[in-house]
Amino acid sequence: MHTSTSHGPTYSKKYPPAFEIFKPVCNSVELGNCIQTELVNAYDNSIIYTDYILHSVIEQLKQLQAYNSTMIFVSDHGESLGEKNLYMHGVPMSFAPKEQYEIPFIVWLSDSTAATKPFKALTQNHVFHSVL
Repeated sequence: MHTSTSHGPTYSKKYPPAFEIFKPVCNSVELGNCIQTELVNAYDNSIIYTDYILHSVIEQLKQLQAYNSTMIFVSDHGESLGEKNLYMHGVPMSFAPKEQYEIPFIVWLSDSTAATKPFKALTQNHVFHSVL
């Protein structure tokens, strides 16, 4: 599933009106012309909506009690909201701010999946085997 909820430039168009908790928001595609607070508000509202979607997926997976279920969520990149006068993403790592490359990685396991094989410590090396 690709959410596209926090992908600019029009963050304020990536969530339903009921999720506009932080106000005022930036509605422009020209992010450099937005007030920083409005830009962050629109982005944060998109994160609230993403959280809602992930919560909904988890709640649906919980209903599948006959199955071992897992949800893995990872972003393909972060977003700059004006750090170093950069917006969105895609600049070389040599000068990209951490907001562009430190990304969320969330794993949810059903109780039956978690009980299958307990781990004391997990690393990214477990991801590929788990997905395969």
